[in-house]
Parts: sequence; structure tokens; C-alpha cells
Amino acid sequence: MKIKNHRLLGLLFILGYPSSAYAQLSASVTGTTDYIWRGYSKSDGKPAAQLNIDYGFKSGLYLGTFASTVNFADQGFAARSDAEFKPYAGWAYQLSDDWRFNAEWTRYIFTGKIFGQNVDYNEFYLHTHFRDLLSANFSFSENGYQQNHMSFNYEITGRYPITSSIEMSGTFGYSQQKKVLHYDYLYWTSGVTWHFSPNIGVDVRYYSGLDLGAEKEHIAGWQFRPHVVDNRVLFSITVGF
Repeated sequence: MKIKNHRLLGLLFILGYPSSAYAQLSASVTGTTDYIWRGYSKSDGKPAAQLNIDYGFKSGLYLGTFASTVNFADQGFAARSDAEFKPYAGWAYQLSDDWRFNAEWTRYIFTGKIFGQNVDYNEFYLHTHFRDLLSANFSFSENGYQQNHMSFNYEITGRYPITSSIEMSGTFGYSQQKKVLHYDYLYWTSGVTWHFSPNIGVDVRYYSGLDLGAEKEHIAGWQFRPHVVDNRVLFSITVGF
């Protein structure tokens, strides 16, 4: 199995987008110095362990699950969540040698509560890929973190192979989460991935973001207000099977 970048967020595999040319089972285990997700940390700036299992069918259908340890810094609340599971299913379509598309459903499931609330929710994705060089992604949730509001995310990722084993990549994203996480924000990353064996990869990545402004009026209820990361470097190592 050849290692590739997986959404450039601490993982090194494009396990969510298997080829429709043949059926394939793939898996990876990742250790990362921080679980950064769309500009904010889901591990309170601490290391996290992650697992991804994916199976793609000849028809283009695929399914799998991602799991990670989490820490939302909600000490003092009962039944705190310490793990996140994301089962997903989708369909990939190869339009030409250069272009492919896929649509995906994901469910975010937490082992406990976050700041005292149950927050499992669905998210839906649309992806467009030009070769292995450029990807544009749009996603939305009809009830983000169960806060009774829709949320949206827009993201573009570019990749450039330096050698057969070293790749540069970067991501720029915009997240509309003001009614869920109390603000909208921009985030961006850049880094280098080194595949120093067929099944082992190391990634070093810079993360930063910009808070576009908190709500003018206090949003009552949920206390989860993640801060956008600022000038942070993340290191991760992934082993694929």
C-alpha cells in the first residue's frame, strides 16, 4: 500500500478516496503531537493516537471508520469524552485521467459528553480532485455538534511531489461555525511528508488561523469555544497496512 496525504490533518493517507479501479482494503495507525481539526485542537494541544480502516469497492463505493483520542479540556464535567469515532461511507467517480469526484457521509460519535452535552452529529462532503495535485472540498452539517444550527466548511488543498518519496502540500480553509462554535474563522497549513518506506510516512506541518470575530451577543448554553491555533508545528508518523 502506498502512503498518501489524508486531508492533511495529521494523517498521511487518502483513505477516504479509494480508486474505483479495484477493491482494496487499507488501514493506518498514526501518532501525532496534536489532533488539529479545521484550525482548532481536539486534543487540547496534546498528543493523540489515531486509526483509520477503509474498504473501496470496484463500483466506486467505499466505507470505513476513523478513530482518535480526544481531549476537549472540559475538566469538571461528568462523563467526559476521551475518544472520537467517525464511520463514513461514500461514492467515488473517475471522470477522466485528470478529474475525479466523490460524495461522502460521516457520523461523528464521541464516547462521552463535551462540556456536559451529547454532541454526536452527521456531516456531508463533496470533493473534487485534479490528479493528485489539487483538491477542493465542501462539507456541511444540518445540526453541528447538536447545537440546532447548520455549519459549513470550504477547503482547498494543493500538493507537489519534490521526489518520489517527498511531497510538499498546503491547505487553506474557511469554516462557518459562528452559531455552533461562536465564531467563523480561516485556517491554513503547509508542510512536508516523507515516505521513507512503502508503508511508513512522517509529516511535519505548520498550522495557523484567524478568528473572524466572536458573536456580538452571548450564545447561551454550551461552553465549548475552541481557540483557533496560531503558529503551531505538528509532527506525526503513520504506519500503513
